[in-house]
Amino acid sequence: MRVIISGKVTQQDIDDADMLAGIVPTSYVTNGKSTPPASQLPTDVMPICPKLPDAGERQRDWTMCLNADALIVAGGNDHLVQCARRFNLPVYEV
Repeated sequence: MRVIISGKVTQQDIDDADMLAGIVPTSYVTNGKSTPPASQLPTDVMPICPKLPDAGERQRDWTMCLNADALIVAGGNDHLVQCARRFNLPVYEV
């Protein structure tokens, strides 16, 4: 499953997401502010538009949720979590 990574997600967080929420990544999606732990899995970066810093990040949250199957978030991101829940994506919060 394509998994959005937000915050400082560790390999332990990914292992816990598998065990507790059934989230098993086959690829990652990020907005460029977060990076997944070292892995051979493909990562799609969807950067935030520099001309729209605040609105651009919110817009990117929606875009990432449209292109993913689950979310793992560390450190909180209320808007991204809300978007993911709107699309009924499994969410694992650290």
